[in-house]
Amino acid sequence: MPDPSPFSVEQRAALDNLQLMGSPGEERFDRITRMARELFGVPLALVNLLDDEVLFTKSPQSAGVTATIARTGTFCDVTVQQTEMLIVYDAREDDRFAHSPAVVRDSIRFYAGRALAVDGGQRVGTLCLLDTEPRNLNDSQRILLDEMAIWVERELQETANRDRESAVQQQLLPQPRQVAAEFTIAGMNIPYHHVGGDFYRWNDDGDSVDITLADVMGKGVGAAILAATVRAGFLAQQGTGPAEAIKQANLLLFSDFTATETFATAFHARLDAATGHLSFVDAGHGLTIVVHADGSFDRLTSSGLPLGVARYVTWSATTVPIRSGDTLLTFTDGLLDLYDGTLSALADIAKLVWRSKTPQEILDRIAELCDSGEATDDITVVALSRD
Repeated sequence: MPDPSPFSVEQRAALDNLQLMGSPGEERFDRITRMARELFGVPLALVNLLDDEVLFTKSPQSAGVTATIARTGTFCDVTVQQTEMLIVYDAREDDRFAHSPAVVRDSIRFYAGRALAVDGGQRVGTLCLLDTEPRNLNDSQRILLDEMAIWVERELQETANRDRESAVQQQLLPQPRQVAAEFTIAGMNIPYHHVGGDFYRWNDDGDSVDITLADVMGKGVGAAILAATVRAGFLAQQGTGPAEAIKQANLLLFSDFTATETFATAFHARLDAATGHLSFVDAGHGLTIVVHADGSFDRLTSSGLPLGVARYVTWSATTVPIRSGDTLLTFTDGLLDLYDGTLSALADIAKLVWRSKTPQEILDRIAELCDSGEATDDITVVALSRD
């Protein structure tokens, strides 16, 4: 087992700039590890950060369990020292790891990890998969793991560049109003700085309502410019079904995402005003709920990748009913940060929605929370209610 490599001045600066070592869990990383567990069928997927002494598990973090261990002798210790992906088919048969605590104590047999780099190549962590059974990854799975690691790197790079400033044109956002018989919609965008990378829009023709909410990675000018580009990409698909619209928007915008090393999560839906049926696609977003008249709620999810992670991706649409008394709420993860930053906040958010009489009242209550000074990211919300 090689000794841990001392961090260079550049690596230490890159890691320190992230300010993530020892930090609480965040939904933007947790959504990636949740998706990785589902897509690869493994019991554990982790985002780890490493300095020259310790390994810190950024995602997921378990309540009451330490998220920091000694770096030496870990799978990720080896992974972060190389540019190639590390695949360990059966750790019991690998002399480097056969006697490590993860194998002996935790019965880990399989490991696949890819180093995470920021600031032009400074390796500061890993995205890894673990299983208690020996296994392998085929070529397509290795490509997928690499693409998901790129997603994590872009989140990390966004953190490193969080003070960049930009401009978002607030006047492009639609105004609250009744969009169809029985339906009222309202939206709100509160950037963390003076500008932000979230956007929302809707369009109605009397028979249907198209709703889009997107969260471009980052804050400031760069994110705002890309948010405007994403908005234009969806405008070009007006009148197209949700699955095809998001596929074509991704193809149209992929070169821009690649050139700027960024991506966007999105929720895109079409409401049939006559039936109340909502057909939606979720591209790595996962932050949409339907709150019912009795106060219960359902979370709308899918396992689609964000826009900009891979060029040739298809998404599938799911249809749910919006009944009398229901309210659809889709939002960016900045809203979670007004609570505890995790999905456990959904129950509190649903309660806020249930206690509000109109979409505008929902937004007013959220704005009051923002005024408390707890916001740490852009906050964008769209609420659609049926009488």
